[in-house]
Amino acid sequence: MLVRTVPLLAAVTSATLLLFFAPPAQAAEFTDLLSAADDLDDGDPDTYNPWDFHIEPSFTFDYSTAQISREAPCVPHDYPTADDYPEMDSEQLGDYSDFVHSNPRLISERGRCDEPTIVYNNEMMYRQLRHTLDLELRAGLYKDLELRVNFPYVINSSRGLRYHDDVDETNSSVDPATGDIRDHGEDVFDDGVDYQQERGAYASALDQYQMYRFMELDDDFRNYDRSGMGDPSVGIHWAPWSDYRDDTKATMVVGMDYVMPIAPIQKADNDAVGEGLHKLEWNLAASKRFDWIEPYFGARYTLPIPATDSLYGDVHEGSGDEGAGQVVTNPPHEGMFTIGTEFIPYEDPEIGARYGVDLRFEFGYTSEGRDYTPLFDHMTADDNHCNGKRLSDVQPSFDDQGTLENPDDVACSWVVQQPSNTAPPEYNLRDTDANTQFQFDDLMTVDDYGTFSGMLGVYLQPTEYFQFRTTASLTHHQSHLLTNARTGRNTEHTDEDTVDMNDPRERNPAYNPAYDNSGDRFRVERFNTWQLSATLAVQF
Repeated sequence: MLVRTVPLLAAVTSATLLLFFAPPAQAAEFTDLLSAADDLDDGDPDTYNPWDFHIEPSFTFDYSTAQISREAPCVPHDYPTADDYPEMDSEQLGDYSDFVHSNPRLISERGRCDEPTIVYNNEMMYRQLRHTLDLELRAGLYKDLELRVNFPYVINSSRGLRYHDDVDETNSSVDPATGDIRDHGEDVFDDGVDYQQERGAYASALDQYQMYRFMELDDDFRNYDRSGMGDPSVGIHWAPWSDYRDDTKATMVVGMDYVMPIAPIQKADNDAVGEGLHKLEWNLAASKRFDWIEPYFGARYTLPIPATDSLYGDVHEGSGDEGAGQVVTNPPHEGMFTIGTEFIPYEDPEIGARYGVDLRFEFGYTSEGRDYTPLFDHMTADDNHCNGKRLSDVQPSFDDQGTLENPDDVACSWVVQQPSNTAPPEYNLRDTDANTQFQFDDLMTVDDYGTFSGMLGVYLQPTEYFQFRTTASLTHHQSHLLTNARTGRNTEHTDEDTVDMNDPRERNPAYNPAYDNSGDRFRVERFNTWQLSATLAVQF
């Protein structure tokens, strides 16, 4: 009876008291299931449990931070030289040197690279705050067979971007200074050409243009807020073996959850939070109690299936082979392995009291796929200067002195380089009507990456009817590309490395050379998420 009279704090902190623990009364929280019509297989009518039902509201706060960098071409300071291109004479070498160094994004600082390569420049800092309220209902259906239903509500989700500490408008490639845009535009475009008429010349000049304004940034975070009902889920979980029923076996739980895409889908013209995905999630978990500790293991796989009105899947509209060049259409698949141990410093089966400490580690993998990114809200926002532009708006206009009159509009020309930014997609700017409007409301092709997380949880259950759980976790997302769409796919199979960018059958309608091209892609780094969660469970 000593353990029952020792205060909780002393029971948690004093390892000597662990020798006095009572026998186990339930599995670890990780593998715990509710039962119904259950006599616990002991033939004792006093232990008969006709039904179990839990109401578990929980509040979760997520705080994510990351650094977003961007690829840039880099050459040694004195590149190129005659040793690099011995086949060129001095005049050819000079012309080539002028061509190479005319790229405003070229890095030629001493020490950045020893040979021509791609480096990463710091561009932005990312921050997301998310407050979520979940209401989970759990019901025992039969012996170790449980039904779970969860209703999430996002109180607020805020994505924010600002300049990186090393960046301002004088050296930003995301929000460059108007004067730099004008100077570069005057270098690339010829004031003697009427680009409204010479559409081919305009399309060709875009191959050399680099000063795009993707969004407006400040030294402080520019935030976009979302809120509303999230996608609910329903699942069924079953334990074919139970350590509680047979202490010669471990507890094993198998289950499947289905996420229903019935919440409004987050798009450019709303503040919704739904993803528009049917998600099938399969779970396998096992644990085994040894006196006062219960180690456990788990594996989880999530199969996402786009809903018909989601932003995932094919982005083209048309018939036949049009849009066949889209290489990636699916959302990312996710897999996760979990290992952990629950420590039980105090337990009293007679009154249902139980206190536990949970230490958990998870290792996950997210495949390549089209997905929402930290850039989504800022790129698609209604107040983004570039959205809703007509083709004629972004073409350069010069005054009589040869000065570029509309540099800010020309800097928006990235929006017209993605076919799927119109409906139906426009694959060839040479033939596109000048009044065609372009609107970016799309997902980007995100590279695959791994995740690593650790969690510490505390479970306080003074009686069998009430439990309080709180957890704190940190998740690290490996660095990965946020914009990685391929140019397309060859449909003739005559030259697998060649894609006709003007052919609707071959060009990827989701590819945008302004940020998907090698040397221009965005990358997220130092991506960490802190999560704090508190759950109050009422148990019947």
